Amino acid sequence: MNSIINNLDSLKRKVVLAIGILVGLSTLVLANPIKEEARLTKEEATELILLIKEELKIDEYEAVLVFDEEKGVFEEVKPLQIIKVYDSEDELLLEAPIQKLQESKNKHLRKLLNASDFLTEYENTKYYRLDI
Repeated sequence: MNSIINNLDSLKRKVVLAIGILVGLSTLVLANPIKEEARLTKEEATELILLIKEELKIDEYEAVLVFDEEKGVFEEVKPLQIIKVYDSEDELLLEAPIQKLQESKNKHLRKLLNASDFLTEYENTKYYRLDI
C-alpha cells in the first residue's frame, strides 16, 4: 500500500515539474524582444506624437468640472484613461487624456504604444517607455 502512495506522490511531483518546465520554455519562446522593424526612430516617434496630439486635440483639452451638491464643491470629471509615454531618459513625450473609447483606438496612438514598453498602470493612468 505504501509503495502505491509513494509512486503516486512521485508521479505528482514529476507532472508538476514537467508543467513548470513547459511554462518556462514557452515563456522564453514567446517573450521575444521588439523586432528592429517595429522600433521607431526619433523622427518617426516625433511625427507620430504630433499626429496624435492633432487628431485627439490634446492641446485643446480642458478639465470638466461638475458641482457636487452634497459636498458643495466642484469636482473634476476624470477621463476614461490617461496615457503617458516617456523616453529612455524619463522625459515625458506624450500625455494623452482619453475621453472616448474611440480615441483609444486611434491608429497612430496604437502604433506608438505597440512600439513602447508598458511599465505600469495606476488608477486610470497607464505608463509606457519608448526607447528612442
